Amino acid sequence: MPAPGAQRAQRRDSKNFNMRSKVASILLNVAISLVSLAVAAGLAYVGLKKTGLYKRIFLDTQTIIQEAENIAYVEDIHVGRKLKPNTQIHYKTPYFETRVVTNSDGFTGRDYFAHTDNYRIAILGDSMVEAYGVPDTSRFTHLMESAVYSKTSGKRIVEVMGFGVSGWGQVHAYGCIKHYVLKYQPNEVWLMFLSSNDIGDNTPYLNGPPTGPTFIYKKGSESEIEDIRFGYVKVPDAAHQERFLRYGSAQELSSIWQQWTFGLYPYFYSSDTHPLWEKIWSHTVQTFRLIQKVCAEHKVRVRVVYRPSGYEIDYHDWAGFKQEARKTLGKEIPLEQSLGERRMRRALEALGLEWISLRDMKNRGIQTKADEAELGKHAALADFLADVLLKTMP
Repeated sequence: MPAPGAQRAQRRDSKNFNMRSKVASILLNVAISLVSLAVAAGLAYVGLKKTGLYKRIFLDTQTIIQEAENIAYVEDIHVGRKLKPNTQIHYKTPYFETRVVTNSDGFTGRDYFAHTDNYRIAILGDSMVEAYGVPDTSRFTHLMESAVYSKTSGKRIVEVMGFGVSGWGQVHAYGCIKHYVLKYQPNEVWLMFLSSNDIGDNTPYLNGPPTGPTFIYKKGSESEIEDIRFGYVKVPDAAHQERFLRYGSAQELSSIWQQWTFGLYPYFYSSDTHPLWEKIWSHTVQTFRLIQKVCAEHKVRVRVVYRPSGYEIDYHDWAGFKQEARKTLGKEIPLEQSLGERRMRRALEALGLEWISLRDMKNRGIQTKADEAELGKHAALADFLADVLLKTMP
């Protein structure tokens, strides 16, 4: 017979063994239950998906989110596209970071009173005037005001209002003058012009509704433009169909867009001609005619500020441009680097528009090809234009 101590040890070992067996049994049962539940859930999911009950039970009862989200640019039936009014917009690129606050009309720069005794200039253009890459007080329009005041020791006060949106041409400027600029009764309107951008922006061949122009032609004429509209003058399908019937199918217009830079734009610098180029060129000239007409009706002086393209001021760019034109056209056409500016000046002076060329900035030690976000460019441009103004204003 075992000793009492040995008997107690045997009873303890037996009790521990029974406890471990019960725990193992419980864990096994739990594991089996979990596996069974997982299999059952999987089968139920498959069944619900197949019958469509899953969507009705689960997806249709999920929370629906409706919230207002801020935007930077809005479509506008008067000008096609512009900045949202009274909005701070944050721009961040690898090259700059700015925060720009738009005014009540939806343009960069401060608000202005409707009426003033100050001499007032409205400058219209694309990204050069919008100038989202520089702070408000570094924009050339703001600096030009300061330069005039400083150069005259406070004797002359000139307000310089900027109306610019990236991607604008003169067709957009025309709408802007009628609907946003004239209410401020400016003494002068200055139009920034960059041929490599603006000629294409000014034609329905390359720029359609809602942000591109819809030309209203004079009754009985297929070519004389009497007004320019934006948005959808007709319902979208009808507006696009009318554009295709008048200017070419969607495929044809896409082809024109693809060949524009080196297949049509080179004729701006050439004594040779091309029928499609002449139509596109006429759209820019006629747009300036409409601007001159509406400004003359309100006794507003008009000047064109010509910005030479990179092809016109950089011989390396010009050589590359000629090479690409030859490749695209499949032939050599005569190209002259300064012909485009001369052609533009003759056409606009014939309409009674005054001329300012930024080519004359070269003696200020800065190229006119500089980035719109470059602070030095804006400072130099403001100084140059202030001098032009002081020499020529009443």
